[in-house]
Parts: sequence; C-alpha cells; structure tokens
Amino acid sequence: MTDLFEPLPESTATRRKENTRTRLVRASLDVFVEKGIDGATVDDLVTAAGFTRGAFYSNFSTKEEVFDELFASVTEELLAIMRRELIEAMPAGGEAPADDATVMVTIFEAIRPFGRQWYLLYSDAVSRSLRDVELRDRLTVHRERLRDEIGQLLLAGMEVKGERPLLPVEDLAQLLVGVFVDLMLREQMDGRDVTDLAATTILGTMRAFVVPEGDPRAV
Repeated sequence: MTDLFEPLPESTATRRKENTRTRLVRASLDVFVEKGIDGATVDDLVTAAGFTRGAFYSNFSTKEEVFDELFASVTEELLAIMRRELIEAMPAGGEAPADDATVMVTIFEAIRPFGRQWYLLYSDAVSRSLRDVELRDRLTVHRERLRDEIGQLLLAGMEVKGERPLLPVEDLAQLLVGVFVDLMLREQMDGRDVTDLAATTILGTMRAFVVPEGDPRAV
C-alpha cells in the first residue's frame, strides 16, 4: 500500500525524539483504513505505533480524537500534493498552462496512489458523522477547509487565464471533490483505469462552469 506519510523512524534514539502524539496519529492510518472507526481499538492503535495504552491516554481520550487528527493530517497532505503539482505545471512567468487537461491529469495522477486510503477514511467519516453530531461538526471543518483551499487553487488558475466561475468557487470545488470521490470508487470497485475518464470528467466539469472574465453570467 502506498502511504501518504513517510515511514516512521524505528531506532530507539530517534523514537525518543519523535513526538508521541504525532506518531500515534501517523501510525493510525493503516489501522483506520483497514478496520474503520468502529472496528479499530485502542490496542490496535498503540500496537501500530509501538506504544503502550498509557502513552495513548496521555495524549488522547478516545480513538475518535485520533481519527479526527488523522483526517486533518491526511487532508493537509493531499492539499500539499495538489499545490506542488499545480505550481510545477505552471510555466515560468506566470502564464497559463497550454493544456488544462494535461494539468488535471497530472494532479489526478499525483493523488491517485492514495485514492483507496483517502476514500475509505472519507466515506467512513461521512457515514459515522451522519449518526454522530459531534463528529459531524469536526468533519465539517475539514471538509470546508479542503473545499476552500481547492477553490482558491481553482480561482488562481482562472485569474491567470482571465476566467470566472458561473457559481461560487467553493461550490465548484465541492463539485470537483464529488467527481474525485466517484472516480476513486469506480477505480477501486470496478478495477478499471480511470485516467482518461478523469481528464474528461474533471475538465468537462470545469468548462461547464467557467466562462471568460466579463461574461455577465459570472459570479
């Protein structure tokens, strides 16, 4: 499995320097991906991190707190990947990319190796939050952050090309998140290569809701 986080250091000397809380969160990734929030236990989490239950309860009260922090960390990692790929795709001098489809495929391919992990975490969080108001409130914060930052990335690209969205950019961003989720599900469930479909669907979605600056329909 491809991991979003670098492997945790194993040496005793390094482990003493490693922040216990961060280590517990990073080590929980595979546990929550494979067992979900309900299936994972505190013992699973401390075993994955190489700590004791005492170390766990010195940093967290519940496994849900670990999941919440993990989801925030995973969201940041995905956003960092997107920012990096977008910057690398931009020509020198701030000119617009020659081919939007190529840029979209590049970003999608960079995120794609983590699709199964992110999809399982995301879907588990959504399912659980529908029954848990407290978790729902925390998830909303992360979802809005993901949506807003993607929206800012989209808006920056539009400004370079002299374009504007037909709907609030945060709504366009949320629409694209939904497209991404659906593509990940298709790839994982159907075992199909969605590279071409991703480029067509994401680009088509953007073209449907983006117009030249000055268009009276723009928001």
